Amino acid sequence: MKHFVKILIFILAVSGMKFSGCEQEDLDFFIDCDSCLSFYPDSADLVVQVTINDENPFVPLTFYRGDYENGKVDWIDTARNKTLYLYSEIGREYSVKATYQSGGQTIIAVDGDKMKVVNGEGECYPPCYYVKGGTLDVRLKE
Repeated sequence: MKHFVKILIFILAVSGMKFSGCEQEDLDFFIDCDSCLSFYPDSADLVVQVTINDENPFVPLTFYRGDYENGKVDWIDTARNKTLYLYSEIGREYSVKATYQSGGQTIIAVDGDKMKVVNGEGECYPPCYYVKGGTLDVRLKE
């Protein structure tokens, strides 16, 4: 009976590892071959999603190189549409701070991500370079 319990614990532990750690990231990634680039890019668009509403017809944004907490301001801009694109260097981590007004109070939303290039030759026709990451979501929760 003790042997059976050890085997059962081992099976549960191994099956739990399958859905944790680095493997989970690979399960979430899919290369769209139609979006492949034939050259290795050094820059691409950061995509920033914001909330535009009656109280916030525009949203002030501050972009940071690295973590927001480091305070290294890279760019200041204003979003007037729900999606803003900012052409930026690949291989760097970026953070963005959005400043909203709500009922006379200031609300700050922060998000960060890193863009990197993935070689998709194994999945698509060569050459195939695909930009992964770079989506920053600082929308207000409804």
